[in-house]
This record gives sequence, C-alpha cells and structure tokens, in this order.
Amino acid sequence: MSNKGKGKTMGELLNQKGLIANIERYAINDGNGVRTTVFVKGCYLRCRWCCNPETQEFYPQMSFFSDKCIACFNCKKLCPYHAINDELIADRSICRNCYKKEDAFACTKKCYVGCRKVTGQEMTVKEVIDVVERDSPFYESSGGGVTISGGEPLAQPDFTYALLKSLHERWIDTCIETCGFAEQYAYERILPYIDTIFMDIKNIDSGKHKEWTGQNNTKILDNARYLSAMGQKFGFRLFFRIPIIPGFNDKREDVEKTADFVKENCDYFTGMELLPYHQLGRGKYYSLGRKYELENMDSPSDEHIDMLNHVLADHDIPIYKF
Repeated sequence: MSNKGKGKTMGELLNQKGLIANIERYAINDGNGVRTTVFVKGCYLRCRWCCNPETQEFYPQMSFFSDKCIACFNCKKLCPYHAINDELIADRSICRNCYKKEDAFACTKKCYVGCRKVTGQEMTVKEVIDVVERDSPFYESSGGGVTISGGEPLAQPDFTYALLKSLHERWIDTCIETCGFAEQYAYERILPYIDTIFMDIKNIDSGKHKEWTGQNNTKILDNARYLSAMGQKFGFRLFFRIPIIPGFNDKREDVEKTADFVKENCDYFTGMELLPYHQLGRGKYYSLGRKYELENMDSPSDEHIDMLNHVLADHDIPIYKF
C-alpha cells in the first residue's frame, strides 16, 4: 500500500483542504438512511448526461440562473472586468479565470436573489465535518451517514482520504460514489475507512465508452476487479451502478455484457443498481453557459428498466434501488 499521506497527525488531516461544490443535507438516495452528501469538484470524465456539470472542473465557477434574475444590474455594476453586457449575459472567456483575481466573482456579492453565485469553495476537512456533524442524530436514528460524491471524489485523493479517515474516527458511516476513473493507490488509501462504495460501470465497449465520456474504460474495469478483490478483506459493501442512457447502453445486450463482466471478474460485490437517465441537471448547463447535448432525449420507461432488471436477475445478481 502506498505511504502517501501516512504519518499525518489527525490535526494535519483536519487542516487538509479541498474544493467543494456543495454540501447537501438530508439526502436520501446516496446510500442507507438519511445522509449528508459532500460534492467535491473535479472529474476526468465528461459524460454527456452528467447531472452535476458544476462539479467537473477543478476550479471555482460562476453560475447564473437567469430564471431567478430580477434585473437589478448589481452584477454588471460590480464586475471590474466588464464581462457582463446589457442583457446580463457574461463573457465566459473572461469569467473562466476570474477565480484567479484579487476581486474574484465580484458580480455575485450583491446578488440578493442568488441567481448569480460561485460554485466551488475551498474548505478544510474540519470545516466540512463541522457541517456534517450537525446531522449526527439523523444518522444514528436512520442508519445513515456521509456520502462523498462529485465530480469524482478520488480526483482530490488527499482531501477524500483525510475526510474519510476523520469521519471514520468519529464513528460516522462513510460512502463514496465513484466513476472508477482514478488511480489504484487512491482507492488503496481509503479502503480501511470506507463502509460503502458505489461504482459506475457505464459500458463494456471501450470505444463507445470513450465516445460518450471522453475516456476509455480500461482503468475503470481494472478498478472494478481490484475493489472486488479487496471487498472481502476490508468488509465494505460494493455496489455497481449502470446509468441507463438511451442510445448508449440501454439495450438488453448492453446490460447483459456488463452483468457477464461482473459475474466473471468480481467474486465479491453486494449488488447492482440501474439508474434511469433524467434531465434534472439540464438547468445547470445553462447556468454555466454550456449547451446541453441531450436536450431531446427522453427518460427510459419504468417497463424498460424492469426488463433490464430482469437481465440482472437472470444472472443471479442482487438488485438494489436507493
């Protein structure tokens, strides 16, 4: 196991900084019980359907939700770089580097309705724990805990390691949601401090995977094998997830190939979950000045998901829905 990060005192771990997109309290779909979900920024994939595009980049960004805007023009008046025009549309080529400036994101400072805001705040592990511990009574009564999501949690490996170890020391149940595209050493470090791992296996076809996510799946499949091999040793629960995306992996044979891979390569795992495509993140793309590529795509029907779940059942794979 890698020694990177070992030897740090708990005080040093609590001072480890990370870039946080959001902390969602009272989350009920990110693991067992009532949870607090910490969304970190940064991911090496660019999935066309990503519902958290504000977590993809490794730097703070300005989001503008035009439907909330009351046209007070405070943002235009306060921007020292003249990036906002009379229609209150920002020049994203200027905004892209605003986080580096001394008066970063001045446009958001008197936006009283919150339509223009910064996504991405540097926080220490202690600052995050101070937030999540407020909900400890809910964790205890519901069997919940803290889930680290993103983005990809292990794209910030030092922060995620420090946060998971600090939560573990406080007897708080821990979970991560990972796309699988991370270095093995990063998984290696967190395994003693994790209770549950949700890992995506999006498509077994490497070429199609790269076309729709920007990366091939070799590292992801290797990590699936590795986590399965380590699961029994460390005792964490391991769930594989398939986001069901029309035109990408929604055919029976797509799910059959993924089920075959899991059964043939993963001796230890807890179960699988199918996640139907939805457009709930569409407005976030607009808020970042980005185009949403899947504008005209419909969600798969309940009947179609039931059919795909039967494929998993035919492979004797336990099916879960969180």
